Parts: sequence; C-alpha cells; structure tokens
Amino acid sequence: MPQNDDPYFRDTETYREPPNGWRATLRQVGPGLIIVGSVVGSGELIMTTKLGAVAGFALLWFVIVSCLIKVVIQTEIARHTISSGQTFLHVFNALPGPTCRRPTWLTLGWLTVVLLASVVGMILYVQVETQDVGLKSVLILAGVVLTLVGAAFTIAHRSARAAKRTIPSSPASTSTAQPTINWFTWLWLVIMLLNFVNAGAILGGSGQAVQLALPDVFGEGGDQAWSVVVAILAAVILFSGSYNALEKTLVTLVSTFTLLTVVSTILLQWTGYAITWEDVERGLSFDVPGSMTPAVIFTALAMYAGTGVAYGEMWGYTYWCVEKGYAKHTGAPTSGSEWPRRARGWIRVMYIDSLLTMVVYTASTVCFFLLGAAILYASGLDPDGSKTLATLGEMYTESLGSWAATLFVVGAFFVLFTTVVSGVASGSRVLADALTLVGVFRSTDFEVRMRFIRIFVVLSLALYLIAYWLFRNPPMMLIVTSSIIGAVMYPTLGLGVLYLRHRGIDPRIAPSLPTTVWLWICGLVVAIISPVGILYALAIQQGWISLGN
Repeated sequence: MPQNDDPYFRDTETYREPPNGWRATLRQVGPGLIIVGSVVGSGELIMTTKLGAVAGFALLWFVIVSCLIKVVIQTEIARHTISSGQTFLHVFNALPGPTCRRPTWLTLGWLTVVLLASVVGMILYVQVETQDVGLKSVLILAGVVLTLVGAAFTIAHRSARAAKRTIPSSPASTSTAQPTINWFTWLWLVIMLLNFVNAGAILGGSGQAVQLALPDVFGEGGDQAWSVVVAILAAVILFSGSYNALEKTLVTLVSTFTLLTVVSTILLQWTGYAITWEDVERGLSFDVPGSMTPAVIFTALAMYAGTGVAYGEMWGYTYWCVEKGYAKHTGAPTSGSEWPRRARGWIRVMYIDSLLTMVVYTASTVCFFLLGAAILYASGLDPDGSKTLATLGEMYTESLGSWAATLFVVGAFFVLFTTVVSGVASGSRVLADALTLVGVFRSTDFEVRMRFIRIFVVLSLALYLIAYWLFRNPPMMLIVTSSIIGAVMYPTLGLGVLYLRHRGIDPRIAPSLPTTVWLWICGLVVAIISPVGILYALAIQQGWISLGN
C-alpha cells in the first residue's frame, strides 16, 4: 500500500492546513462520535440506570462529575498523538519506570496460550461447584499461571535451540536488539483479559434486547443465540476496516438512541413518575444515599468507570484521531513556526470534536440516570441477571404505556450494539498496535496492520460470546471488571498524563496555564476515586466506618 494511503505514516512533506470556520471544522469532527458509540452502553444504559435504581437521585452529582472530569485527560493524550504521530501504547510505553527487552517467549504463540488458559480457567470457575470459592479461585489461578510459565519456558527453549542452529550471515545480524517494553505495557496486557469479560456483558445485553423484541424465535434462553447473531452482524460491519464507513454508521445510531433517550425523559414529566426540582436539588447536593452499602459503592464505581470517557475510550480515541487524519495532516515536526501553527489548528479541531461529544454523552447519561432513579428506585426494581434488559424496559412501559416497549427495545439495541461495534473496532486496533510495539511487524506496514485488525475483530467477538455465555449477568460482569480495571487504570492514566504534560510534549504546542491547572485537578481526582472507593467499600463491609444514615 502506498504510504500516502497509510494514516499511521507521516513525514515533513505531507500535511494539510487545518480548517477555518465552524462549517469546515464540523466536517472534520468524527472520532468523538465513535467514542460516544462505545461509551453509551455499559455505563449509561446498564450501570447508570442500575445506580439510579439502587441509590435514587442522591448520586446525580457523581454521574455529572464522572462525565466532566475525564475529557481533559482524553484530549491531552490525543495532543501527544497529534504532536508525535505515536498512538497510545507507544506514548505510554515511554513512561519512566521498569523496562525490559522483549523476552523471546513473548510471541503470538504464547499470547494464544494466554487466551486459551484464561478461557479454560473461566469455564472451570463457573462449572466447578464448591462452597470454598476462595480455594477454588486460588487453585484455578495457580493452574493458569503454571500453564503460562510452562509455555514461556518451552518457547524460550525452542528459540534458543533454533538460534544455536542458525549461522549468522554477518556480525550485524546478531546485534539486533529486541524492542523495549515498560511496566505499563505488561499491565495493559493483563487488563485486556478482564476487558473481554467487560465487553461480553455489552454483547449479551444486545442479545437480551433482541430477545425482548423476538421472544418466540429461539424460545427460552434466546438471548444467548441472539448474542451470536449480534456478533456476526458486528463483524460484517467491521470487516471492511474502513474508518469512514464506521463513522457514518455510528453517527446514525448515536443520533437515534440519543434522541430516543431525551424524548423518553421529557415524556416522563406527564406521568406519575415526573421528576421534581426537589429531586434534582437533592441529586446535586453532593450528598450520599441514606444507606451507603458496599453494593451501592461498587455499583457507583462501575458507573464511574463506564461513563464519560472511560479508560478504553481514552486510549482508543488516539487511533481514531490518527485514522481521521489529524496526525497525518499535521505532518512530522519541523523547525520554524509553520508546524506549531498547523499542529495547534488540528488540536483545536480535536478539542471541538471532544467537547461536542462530551455534551452528547453527558446529556444521554443524565437522562438514563433520571429514568432509573425516577422509575426503578420508586418501584423497587433492580436490573440484574439474564432479565436485566426486561427490568430496564419497565422504565418505559411503566411510565409511558405498553406501546413504549418497542421504543425501549429499539433504543436499547442501538445503545448496546454501537458499544459492541465501537468497542471491538477500537480494541482490535489497540491489539494490532501492541504487536508493532513488541516487534511482531513494523508499524509502517499498514496492510499487515489491517490484516491483524480483522483477525482481532473475530477473536474479540468470540471471546465476548464465551464470557457472556458463561456468566449471563451483565451488571455483575460490569461491576466486577469495571471496579478492578478502573482502580488500576485510572490512577495510571491520570498520573501518566501529568508526567507527559511536563516531560513529553513539544513546548511549542503545550497546553495553556488554565488547561494545565484543570488537567492537574482532574488527573489527581481521577487517580484517587476508584482506589478510595474500593477502600471505603471494604471498610464498610468490615464495619470499620459507615456512610449515609
């Protein structure tokens, strides 16, 4: 493929002037809409409404904070991508801390063993019944670890034997160094395993939505069969690997479900579940529910992890900025004033893209929370298990009448399906990029990159299906995985971007002082919310402290 057609390639000669005027600028937005398609699903439809169902209006302020504080971290990571041309993994692989050369056993074969061993471990965890869950978990984890260590030893031994049999053709052939991998890359590889379970909840939720619409096609348990159909449909859309096709599809779906959610919230005011100003004031009073149990805290943390720009969207956004052309249009850095001017222009477009999408997902998130608090909490309903979508559907039928069931099914499917499509699209690109980082193929080989993206689309959807078929409880899957991933990744992202602000950015395009101050505030807040929340939940569970009444 010619390098001019590769959005990941750029040089000093190839660039494009940033747009002037709001019409020209709006024609260049798009990456954020793909991110919205990923955000609105796990966090909004499932976890935000569940939080409203268990906490009432009291945590409305926390929902809004969750939407507002992460966007500056997203944009600053994207600023580095536009400036350097490097995607998320390459940027964070340069963070200070322990590093090592890529081990000889870190190959596609070993990563395949990791996936297979993890799947077998999940199957054993679900299928083996015992009263001692802790012992079961330890034994399964030990078995997985031993399998991975054995596979690593075998691959390293075979590589060493092959190296001895190979006669170097020149001294230079023996001096090629393996790529350097830092601690963050290892951490990210572990987190991706949990992320498959997280995404499986969304795929399963999509299947539940179709089952609500067509209950007689597959009968009892049809959500599992429909999840397969949804996965196939997502693969068909994604297999082209085209950014433009994906952007157009998600713009349509995002617009549809946002409109449906806003309309449903407005119509709520003409029912017995109308939201009063007292409800809103209570929700914005920075108070906590009267009974702040560990379950409520973990639900709030899962909502926080999945609303606004979540961790996955933060790193996925850089790839969409590249494929939209922001980095390539900026061109490689040069001396003088032209490149900084061009870079600031495309960064401005990126900021507008991010802020517009923040308005969209904040509006839809608040609407979902209000629906959950007004209807589910008042009715004592808690969405859970394989009936999650059926329970959520009562937000519409109880307030608007039976005719609204169709409205909910359509809206829920769009919400969850866009999350599946956008999440798989982003995740497959990050996984392919990880292979360039460890040296499986060159980052400049766009054809190979697209080939691996297609492979990872199929592989990811298959793993999502397995995860959902095993657990079949989207809220539980999201609460467990989101809480763990958030507690690990948000501190890393929040503090990592602060380091990059002062050590990794070209000073000619550094953010302004107000932006830097806001970045510090949000970075520190993001870094502490999840870990502190988990500590609070554990302390309450042990009876050391109490929150609420």
